[in-house]
Amino acid sequence: MIHVEYNDATVAESDAETLSKVICIIVSKATGIEDVFVYGNTARIKVQAAPIEVFVRMTAAKIKDENVLLHEIKAKLAEWKASAGFQHPINLTLIPMHWKIEIGI
Repeated sequence: MIHVEYNDATVAESDAETLSKVICIIVSKATGIEDVFVYGNTARIKVQAAPIEVFVRMTAAKIKDENVLLHEIKAKLAEWKASAGFQHPINLTLIPMHWKIEIGI
């Protein structure tokens, strides 16, 4: 699960949507997980908010090496930013989760 939080005072919704689509593909390829999904939001109240925060939450057991995975996502994201001319700074957080999930109840 990926959450993209963006500051709509500095980032257009279309840029946040483009980033959301790209980060979904990047994380899916980096993890080998096909059903990656993204929620993109902007807060109604923002105090010293960064332009963009990306939170990647995934089952800890599926992460072989957190540092390697984070580096791979970061590298692909930086590569895309450079090729697309995406100017907004992005904060990236990988959050290994120990959760139990029931789907489709």
